[in-house]
Amino acid sequence: MTVQFTPDRLAHRDDPEVSKITAISLSGTNTERVMHIVVDLLDELGPQTPAELEHVYRSRAAVNDWPVVAFYSVHKRVSQMKKHIGIVAGTGVREGGAERVQLTTDPLKAHGKITAHMQGGDE
Repeated sequence: MTVQFTPDRLAHRDDPEVSKITAISLSGTNTERVMHIVVDLLDELGPQTPAELEHVYRSRAAVNDWPVVAFYSVHKRVSQMKKHIGIVAGTGVREGGAERVQLTTDPLKAHGKITAHMQGGDE
């Protein structure tokens, strides 16, 4: 099954226009790759806020040949992983005004759920 990745699928309905434009520039493949990287970062680092994940992503992106993403894109992927895929949940611990998130399942299952979601199917 082939899924067309549209801005609506990569951005939330109520997102500002800049987020929708950003979603257009981030291909479905790169979106999925960023989510897989976030899983690996949470597995490595433990609970993090979206801002902390964004900071680590940006500091490691060039060295690891990760996709170049627009500002706040990692935040959006964390939100997508929480609301739509269900593999990330809040910990109740806040840092810098934001709640830290953690994986809700083991990393292997999380990766499988991301892939299934991005292919438009269920795990």
